[in-house]
Amino acid sequence: MDPYSKKERNLDEMSAPPTDGERALLLAQIREIYGRIAYTHKTHEKQADICFDLDRRQRRVRIALTAVSSGAFLASLVGLVLNKEWGALATSFIAVLVTASTLSDKTFKHGEEMQQHRDTAARLWSLRESYLSLIVDLKASASNVTEGRVRRDNLQEIAEKILADAPRTTAKAYGRAQDGLQNKEDLTFTEREIDLLLPEQLRNGMEPDDVAGK
Repeated sequence: MDPYSKKERNLDEMSAPPTDGERALLLAQIREIYGRIAYTHKTHEKQADICFDLDRRQRRVRIALTAVSSGAFLASLVGLVLNKEWGALATSFIAVLVTASTLSDKTFKHGEEMQQHRDTAARLWSLRESYLSLIVDLKASASNVTEGRVRRDNLQEIAEKILADAPRTTAKAYGRAQDGLQNKEDLTFTEREIDLLLPEQLRNGMEPDDVAGK
């Protein structure tokens, strides 16, 4: 007869140390999540850039229409170029454009949307770096599988809260993010680029004796 009950055997299995295969599976999952978060972060950054361009264009149009529609300037310009009937029509048309521009400002709030995407990108940046630290700790065996699972679950809860409040992005922003990550290497640096950003004492090219002598 088996000396262990079914419950005791299950407890033994749960307390058994994780295998290398379990570590590899956990690491593979976290790496994939890191990639998704990196793409989402970059997409929100690109969407913020798109909103900035739209907001700037919207402001320029509003300023131009406001200047053109000013009474004295418009009356003088129309009087010089057009007759009375066409002048009245042109004046009415410009007034319609000004009204449309005002309604557009109230409907398409690109400035507010830009800030929302920037805020989301900032929160996603912090989350992305946390996933990166978890990957490093798992590969360096600084965290075991059990600790890694706990950190993964905590990060998943944070990601859920961030994405629940995140504004929608567009295919155009995703395309720009994809181009930046795949072709322009927005998240990667060469050894030389990293060295140039660090003090001399922290550069990989420095010898230990040279560091001690600084």
